[in-house]
Amino acid sequence: MSPSRQTIVIGSHAVDLSREALIDSGGFIVPLRPRAWLVLRFLALHAGRLVGKSELMDEVWTDCEVTEDSLVQAIGDIRRALGEAGRTTLRTLPRRGYMLVPDESKPGTPPREGLASIGDRLSARASRRFVGRQSELALLREAISPNEPGMPLFLLYGPGGIGKTTLLEQLRAEAALNGTVFVRIDATGVSPEPNAMLATLSTALGLNEPAGAIEELVAGFSKHRSVLIVDSFEHLEPMSGWVRDTLLPALPSQVTVVLAGRRVPDTRWTAHPLWCDAMHCIGLDSLSQPEASRLLDAHGVAAGAHSGVLDLCHGHPLALVLVADEVRRLGRVPTELGPDLVRALTKRCVAQAPTALHRAALEACARARTTTVSLLSEVVDASSAVMLFEWLLEQSYVSAVPEGVWPHELVRDAIDEELRWRDPEGSRALQHAVNRHLIRQLQRGLNIQHSIFELQYIERRSSVMQRFFNFAALGSISVKPAAAADADGIARLRDAGLPPAERRLFDHWRHHKATRILTAHRRYGELCGVTQILRLDGLDEQSAAIDPVVSAVRDVLGQELMDGYTSLMSRFTVPEGERRGLNPAMNALQNSHYMLWATEPNLRFYVVAPIYPDHFAPLLEGTRFRRLAGCDRVIDGIPIGCFVHDWQAEPWIEWRDRLLDV
Repeated sequence: MSPSRQTIVIGSHAVDLSREALIDSGGFIVPLRPRAWLVLRFLALHAGRLVGKSELMDEVWTDCEVTEDSLVQAIGDIRRALGEAGRTTLRTLPRRGYMLVPDESKPGTPPREGLASIGDRLSARASRRFVGRQSELALLREAISPNEPGMPLFLLYGPGGIGKTTLLEQLRAEAALNGTVFVRIDATGVSPEPNAMLATLSTALGLNEPAGAIEELVAGFSKHRSVLIVDSFEHLEPMSGWVRDTLLPALPSQVTVVLAGRRVPDTRWTAHPLWCDAMHCIGLDSLSQPEASRLLDAHGVAAGAHSGVLDLCHGHPLALVLVADEVRRLGRVPTELGPDLVRALTKRCVAQAPTALHRAALEACARARTTTVSLLSEVVDASSAVMLFEWLLEQSYVSAVPEGVWPHELVRDAIDEELRWRDPEGSRALQHAVNRHLIRQLQRGLNIQHSIFELQYIERRSSVMQRFFNFAALGSISVKPAAAADADGIARLRDAGLPPAERRLFDHWRHHKATRILTAHRRYGELCGVTQILRLDGLDEQSAAIDPVVSAVRDVLGQELMDGYTSLMSRFTVPEGERRGLNPAMNALQNSHYMLWATEPNLRFYVVAPIYPDHFAPLLEGTRFRRLAGCDRVIDGIPIGCFVHDWQAEPWIEWRDRLLDV
């Protein structure tokens, strides 16, 4: 086939070799499993001649042992994808092989006008709009070079909307031209567990069954030069150790891996003995002014408007694209916006909302961490919830995640800020509506830990919460009851985080029958925090007397501890790292306490005993805990204070509702 012949017309479909895709009559990509696509691609490259079964097997499955049934299944997939034309244009010659007969080989049957150029037009348009990033693209071209593989790993990173996906799409287009097999997954919807990752990769590779082991997965890769792209890699952070140490080293040598995410690679990658000299780290930042101007040119913005747009966007690619669209619509740069991008982004997004209900759904999506049909039903409109959810999914700035949909952070902030500024009472009503929905989810016992994260997230605008919580890391660390295997990790945290006298008290309570121990884990099971919860009404006098902090609390609360209710105390909360900074491990342990307040049956008192109580007083007193007079102590030179809330006097649901107005 000549290099210029990039599209083969098959009935109402086209095999577009430049896009590596089967295109239907409407210009949409028809999904095919990777092996079925490779069969169709090979038949298209040899259209009009008989291709033997053994030739196809050697081409597509040379890297693994399969039966002829795999080829038969792939042929069936192709015929179904081609529809009516599949029966006549993909011919079977019994015991010999297959022949793909394109329309142009049939006398009197011209190809559909314009269909063959859909992919070419779209690819050319995308290429014209791709600007800048030449040095980064030059490095990534090594991944698709037909020469011997160079660096096996590329780490591409940068903030949301900075252009990572656009850069990878350009790489995919170039890979299609030189025959590189391009396998891509979006980690946004992948549970951070090895089995889920293996299953997702199995689907991307077109395996008939999900791989149960890495060895099975490896057999699914093509023998040809391949690039594996894992986009939104930050969502796999809890298992990045497994990816780094187990999965990647096992992949075939002809595979190059690109991990794209928001976070800067840390020393676990850059100083790793295996990877430190075997990878490129590529960071993306805002476009330079000349590059940003070229992007505006590509999006049809007149040169005279560039200055105003550049002042608004500061080189951020997503912002440039959104505001460029607004400039084309208005015919001018919106001068009333000033330096703040928020309103420009809001106008761009809200303009896509055809009705007030759609706008309300967009505002709910911006306020909640993740949005579901259930949330839209309760917060916006029950009869339209499914339609609104599907509409949100169609928006280019909204992504699907396992829990629902998630808007791009720039868009989220823009819409949320605009609502707070334009309609403070409406914003407050939305806050309470989302809060009540999440409370009902908790009451039904539906994904309790996730619901707690969601409740925490809607407080992200609180200046007090911003001081103490890293909302970007919310959900990245899990908390669960301590297991026997956690013993060494707990001892490590105890020794690193507590002075000698507190270590002895920690061990005193560690094995007490009235103590619950919860542990925090990041990545693939790595322990990063521990907390001890004491049941105050279940302590004997002798045990309590050993700990001056616990003893003081029991003296102050006195007989009220024996009134038939449960009373708890978080005596020790020990994360990895500094407790007083924005510590994700500390936040995860604090959220485990929060979950107890919401779910513990018959709970009355809950006492928190932080070190440096004056530092944590704004957080605790701001969330309606009162400081217990007479319970401050100094142990090994470190001050400890106690704060309490009476959940019978102010039930958790009432407390939540009032907290939102603080």
